[in-house]
Amino acid sequence: MFVRFLALLSVFVALSLSLSASPKQSSEAFYQRNVFYAGGEYTFVPSSNSTILINQIYVEQLTPLYRKTRKYPVIFFHGGGVSGTQWLNKPDGNRGWASYMLSKGYEVYIVDQWSVGGFSIPYNPGVLPHVSASSVLAIYFSLRRSSKTNLDAAPLILGGGVELATVAFTAPELYDYYYQARYHTQWPGNGTRGDPVFDSFFATFLPLSLGPLAQNISRKSTCALLHQIGPSIFVSHSYGGQGAFLATDGCPELVKAHVAFEADQTPFGNYDAGTFGATTPAPSRAWGIADVPIAYDPPVTDPNQLARVAIGQNQFIEGKISNFSCVLQADTATQKPRRLVNIAKAPVLFLTTQASVHVLYDHCQVSYLRQSGVSVTFTLLEKIGILGNGHFGMLEKNSDDIARYFEGWIRKNVQ
Repeated sequence: MFVRFLALLSVFVALSLSLSASPKQSSEAFYQRNVFYAGGEYTFVPSSNSTILINQIYVEQLTPLYRKTRKYPVIFFHGGGVSGTQWLNKPDGNRGWASYMLSKGYEVYIVDQWSVGGFSIPYNPGVLPHVSASSVLAIYFSLRRSSKTNLDAAPLILGGGVELATVAFTAPELYDYYYQARYHTQWPGNGTRGDPVFDSFFATFLPLSLGPLAQNISRKSTCALLHQIGPSIFVSHSYGGQGAFLATDGCPELVKAHVAFEADQTPFGNYDAGTFGATTPAPSRAWGIADVPIAYDPPVTDPNQLARVAIGQNQFIEGKISNFSCVLQADTATQKPRRLVNIAKAPVLFLTTQASVHVLYDHCQVSYLRQSGVSVTFTLLEKIGILGNGHFGMLEKNSDDIARYFEGWIRKNVQ
């Protein structure tokens, strides 16, 4: 009884705190909260004659307070430039997808990607070669206080400025760089600096580290978490899709399904500049959907063994880019696509909104996954009557409609 009282008290305090930080009263679900780290390895720092732990993933475990009815938990992977807070209450104070899934009886785990929030970079040999050991702890604690400091000393890039956030996420309709931007209607508020909802959203932006090191650490640490908690369902967003796909590659027996909301891993290239009307991708992801080795069948020891071919042409409507061509694996009589032998073991629901720049190129990733043997249900939300969303659909006015759809898919596809 006393433990239950403390749990209720902690929820009350958490809700009270959220009220002061949000422009609207929070409606989060009631839950018990636990925080822990998974994975990591000890490493000795000779210059300071000390041993530290690195690469442990930060995890928040949320358990429904009244009922846990679903067999497998959900792990949320946040997008680039933000942290796991994107799954909690929305910037307008309404409940987010974590609460939605808790209300349906799922246990929820929220992770921070490597270099972000609770998964900051205290030290990694070779990552901070020009930083003295005596400075490492100072960098670590400043990063924990505010990840917007020491950008010259740590291998971080900006998560995005006000300009990017406005054009790409909250008000693309004001700029109309790509044709579908005009359909964006679901952001709460006007989507610009000075609006309380925008300011609350932009306050969550943090620097991050990208590239092969981050991807390898993410795969290893997420698999460590899965070995600790057991088989799970993934829900990922944007950059977080990479961590989810890599974890599926690393420990496929522990992944039941993957809901990929505009996952940002188009094959062999980065199309994000389409937000600003660009029509050519930047070369990236030599291994197809990653910059690091992943399991193919037949095996691949060098990414140049992946035969590539350009498919389709860029399309324009009223002079605005509306669809990108793709680079896929070659599929000829003598060269068949290689299978993503591990990633193919978990079914994928891929969701794309009506007004995000992702509607221009998500079909490329879906095509690549399908030709590589992955079972993908590709849903354009406008085709099922969910209209007006941008890239951060989980924070927009009709976010529950999206959650209702993918939770129904989970129920049908995960036994």
